[in-house]
Amino acid sequence: MGGPSLFKSNFTRIAENTTKYYLELTRSYSNRFSDGVTLLATVGILDAQIYVFVEHSISLETIIGIAKQAVLKEELEPTSYQKMASQAFLKRFRAKSLIDKIVSSSEEKDELEKDTLFNFIFSLEVEIFTVDSPEFNRSAIELACYDKANTIFKAIQKTKERYNSEAAFALATANLMDSPKFEITRKQLGIRG
Repeated sequence: MGGPSLFKSNFTRIAENTTKYYLELTRSYSNRFSDGVTLLATVGILDAQIYVFVEHSISLETIIGIAKQAVLKEELEPTSYQKMASQAFLKRFRAKSLIDKIVSSSEEKDELEKDTLFNFIFSLEVEIFTVDSPEFNRSAIELACYDKANTIFKAIQKTKERYNSEAAFALATANLMDSPKFEITRKQLGIRG
């Protein structure tokens, strides 16, 4: 066994946690974000805070770049998900189109392709797994995430439907958004007030 399949239990956890931070921010702090890039970058910082503030293995600039790719995908390099969905080599692995795995109607396909939260979480997961598993090359990690895209998408949707609030997520969000300790980080992200 081994290989990228080791990540299976973490795909859902990362998607759920990232979505919870997204919901906390949009419900309580939406007026402090000038755009979607700032919001998603803040979501990413919250979810990857150990990697950013403790280990320094993922930079603030990397997370901002992932957010820009998810929001401004036509203008910048495609996100990891978009690269994987369009690469012809996946056919060698007999993988269906990611979107075909997740949805069946053309309206749903269009909606998923434009789902910035999904694109952001997918690329954030690739980044986290790349740091956590340096024994695997990035392409293998992207392929593992691509294979679990349906799981990621469903975790995001279920969390959006069911999440009200949890103390750990609310406190971590309030700490980043209000603590003087993170004033410089908020300025770097472009958070108001």
